[in-house]
Amino acid sequence: MTNLLPIASGKGGVGKSSYAVNLATVLAQKGKNVILADFDFGGANLHTLLGLKNNRAGLGNFIYRQTEDFSSLLQETQIPGLRFIAGDCMYPGTANMDNSSKRRIIKALNAQEADYVILDLGAGTTYNTLDFFLLTYNSLLVTTPELTSILNAYSFLKAAVFRFFMRQFKAKSPEREFINGYLKSAETGSDADFVELVKKICKNFPETGKSAKTELLKYRPQVIFNQGQNSADLEMAKRLRSLIQKKLGINMDFVGFLPKDEQVSFLIALRKPLALANPGSGFVRGIETSAERIMIHSYKYNELNGFEADDISKDKDLKILDKEFTAALAEK
Repeated sequence: MTNLLPIASGKGGVGKSSYAVNLATVLAQKGKNVILADFDFGGANLHTLLGLKNNRAGLGNFIYRQTEDFSSLLQETQIPGLRFIAGDCMYPGTANMDNSSKRRIIKALNAQEADYVILDLGAGTTYNTLDFFLLTYNSLLVTTPELTSILNAYSFLKAAVFRFFMRQFKAKSPEREFINGYLKSAETGSDADFVELVKKICKNFPETGKSAKTELLKYRPQVIFNQGQNSADLEMAKRLRSLIQKKLGINMDFVGFLPKDEQVSFLIALRKPLALANPGSGFVRGIETSAERIMIHSYKYNELNGFEADDISKDKDLKILDKEFTAALAEK
């Protein structure tokens, strides 16, 4: 079974692509067959982090039907077990592709013979990014302890949850018209109450509303906390969890807490993943523990395999990450 692993961020500069490259490297080192794909349409540069030249056909060639063979986009890397699919910023319309193109890509991704297909998505909340992020119930979101990053992570998840819920109903259905009307009626500058929207949908459309709510309860994104300075940073993780539980009515899992490491930026310039250059670093150890958690999950489209809710209520995952983070720092 191919596991699809979309990785997103609410804003740029949080280390999303560095995490994606190093995660792909570590999974390959663990014997997994991995494909890393640059899905930052319009701003693709993931090849530089792998030390590859941008001289191969990319996703744009497939989208514009210059090739029908998706496997022809795959290129080998210096890492055994890891193949790469380049993005494409040569075609100005790629960032605004239509639904038929998205369906072709999704079908092609699911047909690949790989243990993991990692999608490094563009930052922000464009429809393309949200649609590919929503390929699984528990895709990965990278954020940092900074308040602006936390707020952007919440904004991203809010946009994702609204789109996830909207897509449970048919186009031009009464339910979608109701949702659009609800959003338009929200006062300018106010925060549309998603939890209240779900209640109203269930009240006005009992059958379809209940079905959509049941599907929503399966949605459980996973979060990587990057660039940590100390254990106190995990208080921001608790704030993010509390915010999305209160405002969005969903749960989330923290699967990695990575220490800030200046070597990451330095090695980006040298076009080499830190997992290759310094596998014993605290940052790479954090990548490895997150990879181990990822390996026990299923990320196939419309399948859920989350953590136990009781653990989350006690912030057990954050306590575990705190211990791992402290141990990683002690080895630096």
